[in-house]
Amino acid sequence: MSKSPDGRTRGRHARPPSEFEIRWTRLAAWPRRSPRRRLAAAATGSAAAAALAAAAVLLALPGGSEPGSGSDAAAVARTAAAPSPSAYETTGAVGDPDEVSGAVPYLATRDPGKKVVKHVTDVRRSGAFVRVYTDLGEEDENSAPAVDLCEWTTQFLRDAGDDAPRVFVHGESADNGSVVLANKQSDKDDCEVAETR
Repeated sequence: MSKSPDGRTRGRHARPPSEFEIRWTRLAAWPRRSPRRRLAAAATGSAAAAALAAAAVLLALPGGSEPGSGSDAAAVARTAAAPSPSAYETTGAVGDPDEVSGAVPYLATRDPGKKVVKHVTDVRRSGAFVRVYTDLGEEDENSAPAVDLCEWTTQFLRDAGDDAPRVFVHGESADNGSVVLANKQSDKDDCEVAETR
C-alpha cells in the first residue's frame, strides 16, 4: 500500500482539495521555508499584538471610550477657540480661482473686535502676490489697520505653506485707482511702504 506525501488518501473517489485549503496550506508553510521568513512572520505577529495592546490601553484610559467625556470637551473647546489658519482655503471656488476665500475668516480670528477686518472688501491672488482690498482712504498709508492686515495676511500665507509670501494692502482713491497702503515684497520687508508724498 502506498501513501501520498501529504497523508491524505488518494484515489479515484478522493475529493480534491478546495482553493481555500490549497491557499491555507501554502500560507502555513511559508514561514518554514527560510529563517528570514520566520523572522518576518514573528515581527508581523509582534507588531499586531503591540497594536492591539495599545488600542486596549487607550480604551481603558478614563474618558477614552466616552464621547462626552471632559477630555473630549476640552479638546473641542481649544479647537473652536483658535482655528488653524491652514484649515482655511487659500484658493477660491471653482468659478473664481483668484479669490482667496479663507483669508477673511482667518483675519477675523486675529481681530476679535472687528475694528480692522471691517475695512476688508476683497482678498485676491494676483500671480505670486495676494492683494487685500479695503475701504481705507489714501491718507491711511502705513496706518495701524493697513499694517496689521499686511502682517496677518502674511502669517495666513505662511501657515498655509507659502515660503515667501508677498502681500499688498490697497485702499481707495478718488483719482488714482487702488493705492498701496502697506506691502510686503520680500522677507526683510516690514509691511510699511516708503513715503510717496
